[in-house]
Amino acid sequence: MRNSAIALMAGLAIVVAASSATGQSAQPYSPGLVEFMMSVQTHHVKLWLAGNARNWELADYQLDELKELLEEIAKRVPKYRDVPVGQMIEAATMPPIGKIEAAIKARDSAKFVAAFDRLTEACNSCHEAANRGFIVIQRPATSSFPNQSFAPRRK
Repeated sequence: MRNSAIALMAGLAIVVAASSATGQSAQPYSPGLVEFMMSVQTHHVKLWLAGNARNWELADYQLDELKELLEEIAKRVPKYRDVPVGQMIEAATMPPIGKIEAAIKARDSAKFVAAFDRLTEACNSCHEAANRGFIVIQRPATSSFPNQSFAPRRK
């Protein structure tokens, strides 16, 4: 708690100093598309790890977080370098997300895997359409989160 208070005070001091130095009010931080996509990638990984482990509660949670994030991106970054990001998210990623939701509710591993793979293909199709085909998303082979268990909790 003490460290976070110190970090907050330091952050405020930087904002005040920057504001004073330029004579202008500091603008609130607004993440760019790449920062949003790093979060998308994190939720994508965690969604796979949870669903693959049949931890349906965690998979549902991660899918909800992913869906909210994609909706936020569509709102905040509707267009990026003449690419209609918002429209692409709606058209390409939302249908596979609906299939993943259904698979999670049914607790159906085979349907989950198929729907997850469709979502991953949709991500790659968007990257291709946005001239970012060099960004290739895939199923995670290992966990990037060694401090989190993805197995269902034993009761």
